[in-house]
Amino acid sequence: MSEQVNIVLNGINTTAHKGEYILDVARRHGIDIPTLCHDPRLEPYSSCYVCVVEIEGQRNLQPSCSTRVAEGMKINTNNSRVHKARKTALDLIMSNHYADCAAPCRERCPAGVDVQGYISLIEKGLYSEAIGLIKQTNPLPAICGRVCVRPCEAACRRNNMDEGTGVGIDYLKRFAADRDLESNHHYKPTIAPSTGKKVAIIGAGPGGLSVAYFLQQKGHQCDIFEAQAHAGGWLRYGIPEYRLPNDLLDKEVSTITELGANIFYNQKLGENLSYKKISEEYNAMILTIGSQRGALLGADGEDADGVFSGIDFLRNMEVTGQRYDFKGKRIAVVGGGTTAMD
Repeated sequence: MSEQVNIVLNGINTTAHKGEYILDVARRHGIDIPTLCHDPRLEPYSSCYVCVVEIEGQRNLQPSCSTRVAEGMKINTNNSRVHKARKTALDLIMSNHYADCAAPCRERCPAGVDVQGYISLIEKGLYSEAIGLIKQTNPLPAICGRVCVRPCEAACRRNNMDEGTGVGIDYLKRFAADRDLESNHHYKPTIAPSTGKKVAIIGAGPGGLSVAYFLQQKGHQCDIFEAQAHAGGWLRYGIPEYRLPNDLLDKEVSTITELGANIFYNQKLGENLSYKKISEEYNAMILTIGSQRGALLGADGEDADGVFSGIDFLRNMEVTGQRYDFKGKRIAVVGGGTTAMD
């Protein structure tokens, strides 16, 4: 049995386990002490100070979640001083807080998507509303729900629990995006009146599609010029269909063209598309051509026959529709990322 200590709790003599936190002792005796930051699965952090109590002989009130009992300690959890201190703690929190502080998942998201917000909407079954919130910063949620590397999940605070993993944020995004695309009333942003301005966007990859999505909402007419026969850029030509199906990619592209943006295919700047034409017909031009070359090692022999960069290998198969035949041959794949796995 653990060693017992004698304490006085709200004027009543009682015992507690040596080293026990005041909060736990109080709850065991049916005394309610409010908390905000406390979680029994985590080590006490004592950040909110909503759980303070008065201890005789100590000048300042102490957080009950992180203060351990000691022999002869006299504790008061319920008096005017305690109530005033707790109210002051709440007032200080709320004075500069609108219940919208950014969690680590949002901070780690490259697009700064409001992860907490859209998960809350998904929980309520408001899938299109969740997509509307995501699309404030990321116009391609169905695509990201399949190919994002999910830094948000690595930063999720639930990784600190005894659950073995964080929240499946990316799968939730994918679920909501798929439900929205399947809906007869999928999310469409409000389009401002036409400004009369025209913007030429070079490249229909994720950059060009995103530019068109946001500028079209502002009332600017966006025309995208794409060198390939289909939209998507490296989403289509660098990611195989088993991870990102082309029909899904086309559906998400259509949510941008339905806003009024046009995509002109097989148009390559400097070949069959001139800068002179663009400068004469458009008010602005935005280049979103992406990275067109795969990274090699900088080693001797990397330009030899049979040596490919990973993305060139994948692009050639998508463009030609033909797979390489390496039967009876040994292949070395240098690298261990997603491109190597593909």
